[in-house]
Amino acid sequence: MFTGVKLFQKLRSDLTLKLSNVKLLLVNAEGFSINGSGQKGAAVSNGNAIEDLRDSEVECVAFSESSSEEISTVAENLGVILHQGVTQKRAFYNKIKEEYSVTDSEIAFICRDDSDLPIIKRVSFSAVTADADLDVKRESFYAAYGNGQGALTEIAYLITKAKTYPSGWSD
Repeated sequence: MFTGVKLFQKLRSDLTLKLSNVKLLLVNAEGFSINGSGQKGAAVSNGNAIEDLRDSEVECVAFSESSSEEISTVAENLGVILHQGVTQKRAFYNKIKEEYSVTDSEIAFICRDDSDLPIIKRVSFSAVTADADLDVKRESFYAAYGNGQGALTEIAYLITKAKTYPSGWSD
């Protein structure tokens, strides 16, 4: 479980509204790291967050522009479907929407790069990693506390909670 979420007294109603309908979590995996370096306040997920997403009927798909053994290893350990060598993000996004039969309003997106901006503008919910550029943060709905797989864990946890408690949640 991602402990940083305990910073929330209650799951914000705007988050709940956007996340409770999510069917697909799309992730820019460029920040995935085997050693979890750069994780701000987030434990690296052992894959439980992804299992919890699947239990909530949400698929998780990651992509990277580069082809990297490190990114591939992390995605495999997390249980995330990974597409590498994605250079045309818009075309990839459209293909994934069709493949999973989802609409823009059913997609949450974890992003980090300027080249992610066209997708940010289309999805219902976008989150940026802590290390994202300020311009990307400005366009996103939510700024995660972690980077890479830490951000993935955080957002997966928020989606799971929003689906479990669509009216909000308090500890």
